[in-house]
Amino acid sequence: MIASVLDKIYASEIYTNYLRYNPKWYIYLNQNPSTISDFEKEVKINLKMTSSDKIANLKKQIDFINGMLKYFSN
Repeated sequence: MIASVLDKIYASEIYTNYLRYNPKWYIYLNQNPSTISDFEKEVKINLKMTSSDKIANLKKQIDFINGMLKYFSN
């Protein structure tokens, strides 16, 4: 693997943990270092770190708080 790919992976603990549990990416990144963008996308999708996932999580939290307020107001 080239140094720039390794630097990017080791800069983030999330990437290193994902790579540890999905070793197929060692092969892909070693053979073709330009797949680092695909790796980053897969990590974000599988760990639910995309903006749509964050919005959905925020909506769940707001709904929970709203439910709690309704419960306590009754």
